[in-house]
Amino acid sequence: MGNEFNLSNIFNKGGSDNKEASYRKYLMIALILGVGLMLIGDLFIPDKPDSNESIREKSTIASRDITPEEEIEERLKAILSKVQGSGRVDVKVTLDNSGNYTYARNYHDSNQDVSEEDSSGGIRSTNQYDNRREVIVLSQGGEERALVKREVKPEIRGVMVVAEGANDSRIKSDLFNAVRVGLGVPSHKITILSKER
Repeated sequence: MGNEFNLSNIFNKGGSDNKEASYRKYLMIALILGVGLMLIGDLFIPDKPDSNESIREKSTIASRDITPEEEIEERLKAILSKVQGSGRVDVKVTLDNSGNYTYARNYHDSNQDVSEEDSSGGIRSTNQYDNRREVIVLSQGGEERALVKREVKPEIRGVMVVAEGANDSRIKSDLFNAVRVGLGVPSHKITILSKER
């Protein structure tokens, strides 16, 4: 049985000296331990969750019924407060409307012409035209909802930001540009004010 697998054959290569065999043995043990520790670490250490702030923000928005204005304000406040030097930030957004939906519809048009001739030779003709429009309703999980064809987002009338760091012109400019680009609002509809510390 000269072809048996023996671990000592891996470490002792055909009569080499003990230093080299010892070095290979420790290297192999270190490699196996390293791989083992990485696998154990993945099993017992959970993935890092989102920061507490973003979890709190998501649960706050989801747990209460809010208007479109309030939703935009909350999101904008969260983003602007992250601008370096901005400090505490308050945001007020005014909308022209609350937006609207165009629903998908089924259109049913029918036209029926009827001509009748009576016994005295007179002809009577009638035209019946029927035009029906029905909103398409989808049923999902026992809940019925109208199929939205197009959603028109509310138009922003103006944005006011009050920030502690707004008395610094660079920070004020950063806040202004963030609102302008983030919401796509023209410059004349944005006001940035300084807040007392």
